[in-house]
Formats: sequence, C-alpha cells, structure tokens
Amino acid sequence: MQFKELGYTSEESYFEDFFSNLLSTNRTSQFFVNWEKVYRNIKTHIDEISLINGLINIHDLNERKNHLKQILEKYPKTRLILPLMIATRDNKLDLLVINEKDDITYLDIDFGNSDIEKIIKFCDETHIIELLGNIKDLYSYLLGVEVGTDTNARKNRSGSMFEKMVLEELKAKGLDVRKADKKYQIGGRLKKPDLLLYKNQKEFAIIEVNFFNELGSKPLETIQSFINLQKDIKALGLKFILITDGPAWKTGKSERIKGFEQLDYPLNLTLAVKLMPRWINGQ
Repeated sequence: MQFKELGYTSEESYFEDFFSNLLSTNRTSQFFVNWEKVYRNIKTHIDEISLINGLINIHDLNERKNHLKQILEKYPKTRLILPLMIATRDNKLDLLVINEKDDITYLDIDFGNSDIEKIIKFCDETHIIELLGNIKDLYSYLLGVEVGTDTNARKNRSGSMFEKMVLEELKAKGLDVRKADKKYQIGGRLKKPDLLLYKNQKEFAIIEVNFFNELGSKPLETIQSFINLQKDIKALGLKFILITDGPAWKTGKSERIKGFEQLDYPLNLTLAVKLMPRWINGQ
C-alpha cells in the first residue's frame, strides 16, 4: 500500500479515511429508468401503435380479431409491435401449444415473414386480442411495458453509471482520464480496462472501477482478483489504481484491510477525487 504517495503517514490513518468515506449508494436519478431509451423505443413504432390502438373501441372479440387481421395485412409493419405487447423484443418466437386433448404442437413465428393466420393464432394463444379489449390506450400500455423492461437493465446500468461518475469527477479535477479504446494483454488474455490515466500525454495507470452493494459469499476471492490484476498490469509497466466503493466494504473490515494492504492504490470515489490531483499533478 503506497500510503505515503497519497499523503498519509500510516496505513491505519489511510484506511480510517477509506472506510469512513464509502458511499452508501451509487443510485442517481438516472439509475431507475432510462427515459430517453424508453421514449425512443415507443416513438419508433408510433404510427403502428396508432393503427392498432383503434381496436380498443371494438368490444366484440371476433370482430376485433377480424379487424386486427385486416390491419396486419394492410400495414405489415404493425406486426412488429405484437411481441412488444407481451414484453419481448424478439421478432422470432417459438410457442409450445397444448390443446384440450393434451396434444403438443409448436408454433414458430417470424413476425416479419409468417403468414397472417399463424400470427393471428399466436395473438389468440397469448391473449393479445383479449388484451386490446381491457386497456384504454395502447401507447400508455406499451410505455409501461418499456419501463418494466428497462428496469431489468438496472444491474448493468449501476456499474456503468458509477464508472461514468468516476470519469467525470476525475476529469473535472483536471486529470487526463479516458475511456479505454483498446484491449491489453493482461494475465494471458485480452482485456479492455475500465479507464486509463495519462500523465504527460503518456499512459500512466489502468483504473479498475466497481461498486459493491454486497460481495457475495467469497469476498476474499474478490480482493484476490484485484491483487492478481495489479500484478499483471504492473508487468506492463503501468500502475494499477482500484477505485471501488459501496456499503459492502464496511463488513469484515479487518479482513478487507489485509487484502487492501497488498494493493498499491485502493481508493474510493471520495478519496480518488481528493487525493489523485495532488498525487498525479502535484496540485
């Protein structure tokens, strides 16, 4: 642990600062829903949505089915919003169908090419035609579906948002930090780092960024993976900086310290923003 380079007189004083400055969450207002993506996906199909939306006012199920068939035949692009109505983006689907006699058949659907009768059968089996009689507005319904689908991306968004946060905060402090645009031979395999730190226009350090709400059942293995990564990166002639954060690090503090002691620069976001400008640029 290179605590002196970071301006500390002892590891103890450094780790006291590290653990007292961990973020309790990385959830900004953008974490919950990517509204730009949601609205963009809906607007892509706005004309088709308007065409099918008219079926909501047809109360007889068979009449609604016949009108849907006519729309699908006359306006083929409307077929592509049918899978969205059951919360999938796949335009090719396999459906297992079991009839009243327990006979098993398969319904293979390609919404771009399948014949209308097969698509109508699919809409029957998945209750899409029935659905159109139970909602007030298809646009609002699909907006809700998009929001629900987008929440599934939160786990990935959490990591990418924290990485973006680190990048923006360090750049705001005058550091030359960039998204990596190439892969490096690290530990016998090609790996694209999270971020690169430049000093005097030259590559200076590879930055690994992560946020942990929980570490799972093997936290020591997580820290060991960082230690191994540091060894491989130092073999390239570069420094390794770990910027890690989150409430998970507060549990089992003594064990965490034993692992972090083997890392040169284990930082959290608060300490990275505070210490790196002085360490790198002498500010």
